[in-house]
Amino acid sequence: MSEDPSSLSRVVLDILKPHIPTLVDFCKEISKVKGVKKVNGLVVEVDAETDSIKLTVEGKDIDFEELESTVKKLGAAIHSVDEVLIEG
Repeated sequence: MSEDPSSLSRVVLDILKPHIPTLVDFCKEISKVKGVKKVNGLVVEVDAETDSIKLTVEGKDIDFEELESTVKKLGAAIHSVDEVLIEG
């Protein structure tokens, strides 16, 4: 069986994260995930202990499992996957 030539090149996530790490540090860590070339973080809402952010990740053959793991490692949670772009 041949490998699937399609790859994840863009994903937009709705994320709930603690105030620490900062958005800049959070995005820097996400940028280290395999396949990631660009990360855009937008704060949507701030509560007493958390930030709701919209995270746009772009690249080539993004490792989504590693992305999920990194988000969790940073103490955050993915609420939803709002957009996905797969290229073949």
